Amino acid sequence: MPLPMVHLSVANKLINAGLQIKDQPQFYLGSISPDAIHMRANMVPAEKSLTHLIPKDETRGSMWNKTSGDDYVKLVFDFIQANKPDTNPDFLLGYAVHNLTDMYWTNNIYYQFAFDYQTSAEPAENLQKAYYTDTDIIDYILYTTSPWQPEVWQFLQTANYSNFLNLLSTSEIELWNERTLNWYTKPENQYKFEGTPKYITLQDTENFISQCAETIMIGMINL
Repeated sequence: MPLPMVHLSVANKLINAGLQIKDQPQFYLGSISPDAIHMRANMVPAEKSLTHLIPKDETRGSMWNKTSGDDYVKLVFDFIQANKPDTNPDFLLGYAVHNLTDMYWTNNIYYQFAFDYQTSAEPAENLQKAYYTDTDIIDYILYTTSPWQPEVWQFLQTANYSNFLNLLSTSEIELWNERTLNWYTKPENQYKFEGTPKYITLQDTENFISQCAETIMIGMINL
């Protein structure tokens, strides 16, 4: 699904739109943390579905497409209300924003990417590699051009870690945050950021970020 800079961009747009957040380090940390499941040894797909709030009898595709995603939106907002007493509320909001962003990205960007790839006269690489080639480049552009990036990196560097409900451990969240903080500057990653996206454009991504944040904000106002 979208890479960290897209998630952080949506989170930043929400704060700028007036979302009431008292603990910005926790909000930004929450906005990348569902993917901390990748730091779990021998992680299986069912565990990723769990951290992304997909019911056991559903897949991400089926849940996100059902009634245009309305069922999933309700599930996420119910998750926020049910868990407010048991965890940092700003981390919880960021966590929810991540999962909603994943759904909107899949329905509005990924499916169009897959169609464009499959109907291309000369498809590049395989579908998964083509997807990450484009998204890695775009994420790096967002990293290097977003004026708020240094401040958000400071927030992430000062964020405190703790277990998140029964979904993620302290160490998983910490490891994923450290990976994110270092990803864009590691010398061994620089080849990933070279070239020009073929299927997903920067403009499409920037439009998505604005529209996604606007849609999520409407729901958050009613919480």
